[in-house]
Amino acid sequence: MEPLQYIKCLQNDPVNNNSARKLYLSDTRYGQSEIYFEQINSGFWVLSLKTEEKIDSSYVYQPKTAKSSYYSINYYETRSSIGYQINHEIKWAKNIAVFSGPSTTYQIYVRKKVPVVCYRLVFSITYLNRLLNFAADNTPFFLIEDGNVNDPIIRITSESETMAIQKLHYLLKYAREDFNSLLSITASAFEITNLFFKASAPVSAVLKIPKADEELVARVIHELEAHLQEKFPGINALAATFYISPSKLKNTFKTIYHTTPLVYFRKLQMIYAYDVLNRKEMTIKELAIVLGFKKSSTFSIWFKRYTGKLPNEI
Repeated sequence: MEPLQYIKCLQNDPVNNNSARKLYLSDTRYGQSEIYFEQINSGFWVLSLKTEEKIDSSYVYQPKTAKSSYYSINYYETRSSIGYQINHEIKWAKNIAVFSGPSTTYQIYVRKKVPVVCYRLVFSITYLNRLLNFAADNTPFFLIEDGNVNDPIIRITSESETMAIQKLHYLLKYAREDFNSLLSITASAFEITNLFFKASAPVSAVLKIPKADEELVARVIHELEAHLQEKFPGINALAATFYISPSKLKNTFKTIYHTTPLVYFRKLQMIYAYDVLNRKEMTIKELAIVLGFKKSSTFSIWFKRYTGKLPNEI
């Protein structure tokens, strides 16, 4: 089932149509559930699903019939443990990350009366390719050939990913009514996508990052996201905010994200800009002003650098 169809089915369910206005949806297939969602555009959905079962249960995720091919990044976390199958063996962990494609089947095991939260990013293949152009240095090894993912990619969630998905959950649950919520959610989803594919690289290609550095960069990202509608503060001012040297900031940021804070900041702005222009919600001039550009021409230069198109070609 496509994401839009799934949300419409939930919205039409009598359990979600009572007189009391709920800020979340429920899915009667689960014992208890709270579902928050945001549609970034027609090819990208973000969902947060909190579920709890009365008995030990398993969730089987199988290929669904849909007009388009969808891929998803799924993060599961619980205070107890979640079961997942690797090579016919069931393993248990508190936090796992799963990447699935249109032909993927995987199974999750949950214990009774233990809340489980799933953070799910769902992409059309077109949108996923566009995000990868922004995010990953190289196409992920499991998407190199024909884009088919028959077996799920399952691993333990990294510290950086945990911080990022918790921030996304907060935005979906508490900040959706804010004026800049879509901008913040888009930026957060981009960060998670970036982190997921970097953490999913072959083990030999992954550097061991000190936890303190991961937390530092997470705070820097949060600061950048909070000021996407302003001029980039400059590396010196940004470093001073966190009481570190500019060289420490640049080196640590580049180790984790393989780019500079300025380029990352611009990529966030351009991802958001592309979606806004695609939905025709603002004129180019209005959008340039909203993103802190004094001149539309400067905005257009940055936009073409990262999308390959001029704003008026969207």
